[in-house]
Amino acid sequence: MKEIPADFDVQAYGRGCALQQCEMLSRLAEIGMQLAEAAGARALALAAQAAEPQAEPVEAEAQPPAADPGLAFARYAHLVRQTLAQRARAVRDLSLRDGGRDARRARHREQVQTLIGRLIWSDAEDRGRAAALDLQVSQAFADLYGDAEDPVEDRPVGSVVAGLVCGLGLADKWNRWAPHRVSRPRPGRPDGSPEEIRAERARRRAAVTAWIEQAVDDLADPALATDIRAGLAVRMREPDVETLLDTESFGTAVVRLCRSLGFDIENDLDIPLDGADDAAEVPPDSS
Repeated sequence: MKEIPADFDVQAYGRGCALQQCEMLSRLAEIGMQLAEAAGARALALAAQAAEPQAEPVEAEAQPPAADPGLAFARYAHLVRQTLAQRARAVRDLSLRDGGRDARRARHREQVQTLIGRLIWSDAEDRGRAAALDLQVSQAFADLYGDAEDPVEDRPVGSVVAGLVCGLGLADKWNRWAPHRVSRPRPGRPDGSPEEIRAERARRRAAVTAWIEQAVDDLADPALATDIRAGLAVRMREPDVETLLDTESFGTAVVRLCRSLGFDIENDLDIPLDGADDAAEVPPDSS
């Protein structure tokens, strides 16, 4: 029996299975409709042929009786109705599981906040520093979850925690306290994507990384810079980064990635928040 990894996210796995079930049932319904339409067309053609006046029958070799297209249509139509009913139940179950995006986002935030809170206050020798970190965490959460367009709730809880602790000076403690933390897989390249798309993705990825590294040099606490850079290297390997770079402006991608590391720069770094095509250039070396 395969051993379950320590960082296995059962909630994310269950939601993924439910979404896959809905997609498969939708595909089955589409195939069933195609079969029903074809059988219905044959049944209509046969009915029209039967209504036409027939000439004298010509003797022909005996042929096996053809299947009744009307019966086939009825069977396919029944299959479609059953599949749609199953999909409706699956969608309803998924809705109940999630409780809507707002509820899922709230649960996600509470889980992340609980983990980081335990990390801050567990064996806190300096209560004043712990309280200050608590305020810093509150601001980091307001920045990260305050952006309604950022689907942070779709990321694994462990990934979000591992990113935020980098900008809070808690990376070492997290590494010791949570050795089971989530490892982020590298996103695969889309099948059959043209060379120019790969080159553009690489250009934008390099540009975003360079801008964030410049921000770390210019704005971050030097004591945290190493942790933030390490967190960035791991964050850029998460699967959602490719979608972020494909669908959002350059500046939005930079801001969201920094927020995910507990390092908000929207009001401090002079980067364009719109117009990715013109702006997504690697910044000059500030050294």
